[in-house]
Amino acid sequence: MPVGNSDKGVGLWAGQVMFNLDNANQHIDWWHEALPGSGEGFDHSGTLTSVMLSPAVTIGLSNYWNMTISQTLGNRVMTWDGDSTTIHHRNESSLSNFVNAAGGILGDTRVLFRYLFFNDGQGAGKRVFFGGGFILPSKNTLTSDPFFLSGEEVVEHRHFSLSEGAHKGVLEMQYYKKRDTNPVFVGGSMTTEIPFGENEHGFQASQLYDGSLTVLSKKIQKINASISGNILLRHTTQAYWNGKRAPNSRALILSFGGGVLRNIKMGGFGIGLQRSVFLFGGLSDTESEDIDQRISGWQITLSYRRVLDFVIPWLDPLEGL
Repeated sequence: MPVGNSDKGVGLWAGQVMFNLDNANQHIDWWHEALPGSGEGFDHSGTLTSVMLSPAVTIGLSNYWNMTISQTLGNRVMTWDGDSTTIHHRNESSLSNFVNAAGGILGDTRVLFRYLFFNDGQGAGKRVFFGGGFILPSKNTLTSDPFFLSGEEVVEHRHFSLSEGAHKGVLEMQYYKKRDTNPVFVGGSMTTEIPFGENEHGFQASQLYDGSLTVLSKKIQKINASISGNILLRHTTQAYWNGKRAPNSRALILSFGGGVLRNIKMGGFGIGLQRSVFLFGGLSDTESEDIDQRISGWQITLSYRRVLDFVIPWLDPLEGL
């Protein structure tokens, strides 16, 4: 289950069905100095905590093609640590509506098709997959520019949401190798998300590029589980509101960590801990990216997957033989 994504590195044969459930819990501490021209002569600081749940179903359409459908559910909570009142931040969550935000629990829907170029099944060997698909956004998004880049009067607003509200295309490549010696599972994946254009609110989302590497040990008898290590590098490009550059949308984030994976009759369970380092980019709510700011984050991931015991008859090439 590399980097908390329990569908990675698994290819199904025709008619097989797999259920996955991924949970990501991220906590970010942030601070930035007083914003120039804001009229608020004090530092801003707080936390942003995200709890995301992503159930998914993967179906083996054939021995070479798999389809995965996943749905994001979740909540983001912002806390404000200052004693002063600000129009930029307050204690609030993405469950509620606000002046420029539509709230709710429903996030994006993702549909992905994978071609299994190499798939050596449960034993030792290679897994080389190429994927493509699309992301359907939810309505739980920002509905207007929170930076007031066109010179409007700055009023109360929110800076975060559950969805970017953008239709996107997805491209993916996976390479994993299972071995008989430690580490028994090693490999990685590369993923790209490309928005199709501006959404209905005038927001052009960033392009996203992810690269991850994962290693997994043999089962350690003393703990009856395997241990894993992973590293993830994420880059987002410039985003735009109504054609104007959105502050701090460009970012480069390095995440690294480890976890434990245990297989039982009911499936495979994983738990992981990751540390995120923002190499550049941040959370400040100003158009200037020269402002002094600090940001750090931790993430706990929980994962579950199970290949179900039944096979879809009309997809099974052996059915009726």
